Amino acid sequence: MPVALAVHGGAGSPPEREYAERQAAVEGALAAGWERIEEGALAAVMAAVRFMEDEPVLNAAVGAVLNREGEVELDAAVMDGSTLRAGAVGAVREARHPVDLARAVMEDGRHVLLVGSGADRFAHQAGVETCLHSVFVTDRQRRNWNERFGADTVGAVAVDAEGRTAVAASTGGVTGKLPGRVGDTPMIGAGFYADDAAGAACGTGQGEGFMRTLLCYRAVAEMLPGLSAQTAAEAAVSYLSDRVKGLGGIILVTPAGEVAAAWNTDFMSWASRTG
Repeated sequence: MPVALAVHGGAGSPPEREYAERQAAVEGALAAGWERIEEGALAAVMAAVRFMEDEPVLNAAVGAVLNREGEVELDAAVMDGSTLRAGAVGAVREARHPVDLARAVMEDGRHVLLVGSGADRFAHQAGVETCLHSVFVTDRQRRNWNERFGADTVGAVAVDAEGRTAVAASTGGVTGKLPGRVGDTPMIGAGFYADDAAGAACGTGQGEGFMRTLLCYRAVAEMLPGLSAQTAAEAAVSYLSDRVKGLGGIILVTPAGEVAAAWNTDFMSWASRTG
């Protein structure tokens, strides 16, 4: 069967001077994920998102935006479309790669979503790599904090040769957010969804709109009757705009290896590969 991987580095209105650097980071993530595609869709999306969590120009882990108190709180998620297993974390501060912590929650199996200090304690119990909070804070985001700029996500969707789909996502949320705010990224159906029967979706943008519309579940469900990925992506973003005046973007992949992307912001860095 055809395989495919799509990656995004966030939809929003960053300074134009960052466009090329953001796109280069996404291309690097695509290459990192593609190297693991033969291991399965889940391995590919994990590798792509982990790569972007190390890119200071993207809003995930290192380089994440700062909340109202000038601190970093991180959200992440992963989902296996074959089993509908999912793991997610919100407002975590210690996991070096939050997507690894989300994977650990999924593999543990007792819960889908852990948040705050409880999630950080679980990271230590599960042997997930942790670090000092200062590792995540960059000079760039200190400047952006003063300007109140930033609201995007990184994510990846994939289908492998066995027809298995997967999605992973990670974010620092919204610049200047209230401490404890959790966005759509770790909310199953809102910021991410995967089901081998139809495909996988990953969103990016102002999370509250995605939560109100369950946008990623909506996009995947619309592909069940055979709607093309591109039509479903464009319909989802149109619904986001029309129903709640939301801003953002989405990437999709189908079990047949079709990829698509749509957004209603000034810019979204994304890339895909099929084979």
